[in-house]
Amino acid sequence: MRPTPTSVTNKNWRMDCGVAAYDNRHGLPPFFPTRLRFEDYIYRLWIQREGMVAAHVDAVQNHTKSNYMRNPPAAEVFNEEIANLIKRKLKSHRYALEELTVRFDYEGDVSTADTTEILDRIAALHRRVLEGARVAAGDERRRSLLAFAENLEKAFYGFDPDFVQQNVSRIVDDVVSQIQGALDLWPTLIEICYFRKHTRDLPKVRVQNVRLSAGTS
Repeated sequence: MRPTPTSVTNKNWRMDCGVAAYDNRHGLPPFFPTRLRFEDYIYRLWIQREGMVAAHVDAVQNHTKSNYMRNPPAAEVFNEEIANLIKRKLKSHRYALEELTVRFDYEGDVSTADTTEILDRIAALHRRVLEGARVAAGDERRRSLLAFAENLEKAFYGFDPDFVQQNVSRIVDDVVSQIQGALDLWPTLIEICYFRKHTRDLPKVRVQNVRLSAGTS
């Protein structure tokens, strides 16, 4: 059964790619590799291209978070700060939405003001966690908060501005280089697929979904 779209938009909605419908007969923008887990951001920019929209479907996706191979919470906070920094930089610099890709002018530079803003925000969070531990009702809660505060300090290089600047700059430069490489390569891959398609059909698999009868949960 094909879901009926509940809304159609070309706005930068955060969940455009969680459950959304795309016509991929002419290819999609690149799903670039990054360990920072914000791959959908390219779609959210690209979907604002003229003549392109996302159709939100009447469906639900269950995504169960697995603790296997997951970083501790403090590392996830660090990941989120770096990911948000890169997203802000990509969007604040000039970019061009093309048919099969996006061209960014951002080269991966990180200023001291950028890292100072991150440190100020995390230092405030650190203080809140320590205060929460001070007034915690139980020992288990107190130990958990103190452990989180300690891990936050480790994840952000002891809150040392020089170390933070050095490491954040290195990480951002690596990730942006990876993104730029994927964006440059993607149109070529699409052209190869088009050429292959004209000479021989690409592999196809028919999905054998089981239809539920009316009233079946």
